[in-house]
Amino acid sequence: MSYRDELMELLPLLHRQRDVDGVLEAFLQVLGEQADVVAKDLGLLYDDWFIETCADALVPYIGDLLGVRLLYPLGPGAGRMRALVADILDHRRRKGTISGLERLAYDVTGWPTAAVEYFSRLGTTQYLAHQRPDHLQVPDLRRTSDLELIGGPFGTAAHTAEVRRPPAGRFGIGTIGLHVWRLEPQRVSRATARPVADPADGRFTVDPRGLDVPLFNPGSTEPSFDSRTAEQNVPAPLRRRALYDELEALRAGSSEPPRWFGDDPVVEVFADLGNGVEVIPRSELTSADLTGSPTSWPRPAGSIKVAVDPVLGRVAFRADLTPAVVEVTASFASPGRIGAGTYDREDPRTADLLSRATWFRVVSSALAPVAGVRLTTLTDAVDDWNAVPPGAVGAIVVLDNRSYAGDLAIAVPEGSELVVVAAEWPAAEADAPLVLDPSDAIPADRRPHLKGALATRGGAAADVPGELTLDGFLIEGSVKVAPGDLGRLALRSCTLGDLNVEAPTSPETDNGRLVIEVERTIAATVSVPAPGPELQLTKSIVEEIDAPGAPVVLLEVTGLGPVTAQQLDSSDCVLDGSVTVGRRQHGCLRFSYLAGGTTTPRRYRCQPDLALADVTDPAQAAIVRARLSPVFSSTALGDPAYARLDGRSDVALLTGSSAGAAMGVYAELAEPQREANLAAVLEEYLRIGLDAGVVQES
Repeated sequence: MSYRDELMELLPLLHRQRDVDGVLEAFLQVLGEQADVVAKDLGLLYDDWFIETCADALVPYIGDLLGVRLLYPLGPGAGRMRALVADILDHRRRKGTISGLERLAYDVTGWPTAAVEYFSRLGTTQYLAHQRPDHLQVPDLRRTSDLELIGGPFGTAAHTAEVRRPPAGRFGIGTIGLHVWRLEPQRVSRATARPVADPADGRFTVDPRGLDVPLFNPGSTEPSFDSRTAEQNVPAPLRRRALYDELEALRAGSSEPPRWFGDDPVVEVFADLGNGVEVIPRSELTSADLTGSPTSWPRPAGSIKVAVDPVLGRVAFRADLTPAVVEVTASFASPGRIGAGTYDREDPRTADLLSRATWFRVVSSALAPVAGVRLTTLTDAVDDWNAVPPGAVGAIVVLDNRSYAGDLAIAVPEGSELVVVAAEWPAAEADAPLVLDPSDAIPADRRPHLKGALATRGGAAADVPGELTLDGFLIEGSVKVAPGDLGRLALRSCTLGDLNVEAPTSPETDNGRLVIEVERTIAATVSVPAPGPELQLTKSIVEEIDAPGAPVVLLEVTGLGPVTAQQLDSSDCVLDGSVTVGRRQHGCLRFSYLAGGTTTPRRYRCQPDLALADVTDPAQAAIVRARLSPVFSSTALGDPAYARLDGRSDVALLTGSSAGAAMGVYAELAEPQREANLAAVLEEYLRIGLDAGVVQES
């Protein structure tokens, strides 16, 4: 109830009845609006008393009252500073404890951390009054699962002493290792597995594109502040032996609580074995090594129906079982929120389109269709849209992570806007959705797969060109813009093959007003052969850009191949191929790495130019260029660290962006700042005489 209503109720009934013209009510309306403003301001002032609800700008002030050191901000808002201030009293009560160091490292970096007192793992002659039977310098070869953990934070084998400081030397007297996991897990529920043969013969890859992609533990929060980080708490790659041992123990009736296959299993397989798509019980599941060609994969036998290889992301059914439909729930990992994924993709531009939608369709292959509302294929939804008159604002919302086969041809006529988005929308998943509001759809937790190409076309010579937005899709084929007059094509959080603007067939179909926005997307080749369209890439990975007639803007982009543009503006990028720009008098490149053989406009604080500023000797210049060549953790699509600058890269690249972070697509992760935050607070919380080092596990 507003203050206007409260003020009206306070008036005697006589005055309210005599206010026929509403003059008194209008006066109270003005007073009530101001009272509402004051009440809202008082509410904000009350919220600002507490670290959980205060404004971002007030976090350092509350921290100053508690004597908390300022940290580098990580991302928008107060970053990790709020978490450190909120837990500061708990941290100080636990100074010097190993569990306290783990929680401290997580609060200031955001990375799950396991702390190890390496001095306790030194191989020494044991005192008879303090015997440690598991503290062996010669590991037990029969304990194969433990052998996989040697050298890591969860291993128990003893080592000889080292004299180097951490992290290069771990096993020293007074040494503590802080093992951090930098990859972010993304759990994909009931995604369609890809058969390796046609027709399906019981062998599948978990990745719907048919790639060998490792599966990860989704990680979990420790039960209390004093708990130690265990293997099941961190987003590490799943191990075959660990899963196998637990499944065998569960089949044998073990009373130990499961780590991997409890209430929320790390891997679940669903298959249609004659009774519809049902989950495979863990008693019929095993973990195995499925290395080799598909014809050589081992098949389970006996009561075991399915074997899963978490290292390669493969699934093999028993030889007598050949399900046509297989779905897998598992977790993948990536350094950041780039490409198609189940992370939070809420964006004000997508939200605006959903709120203005006058036409919509919901797509889910797992739910019963509802006429005019919910369909089972993307093709049917696109066909319905193509029949809508020009000028509509439409939304196609996909509700699941399944694969949708078939090419799509989307028409976006004059004055029309269409958003095709992967989102969760509980109201649309009900048995009989009646009244739905597209603005309630949340772009998160969904990553559908389009097994086919997508083509879009605008209307010819439109007064107001149409616009198309794709958000959150894994597109196995290419995305093409056919000749026409399309105003905007936005690709957000997608992974696709090639993006190609086809050459015009007439002056009315040249797409001359087209603006292509590629954001948080992974693409192979982006090709804009005809002059006119404008290309903008932000926080994306691309293997090649071929746009000799288009102005190109790159922001936090990692380019693995050549770049050709009519005009180029670049910031915080890694361009590891040749760069050729037609109009060098326009544009600017700043805080970027450029490989040799470049023809570009003016450059500001770019590498290797900056490092070569005072180098005159050609031989020395060659050494500098070689030293500054970027080293990527992987250049294979599907690998967790695809296109990420490796730690072996020069520090000038790892801290060379405009914000002091790594150049390229993962600049927003601010990894140098995270490590600086940790170094700034460690001195206060380490025991005297101890030395700590950060060990990057992923």
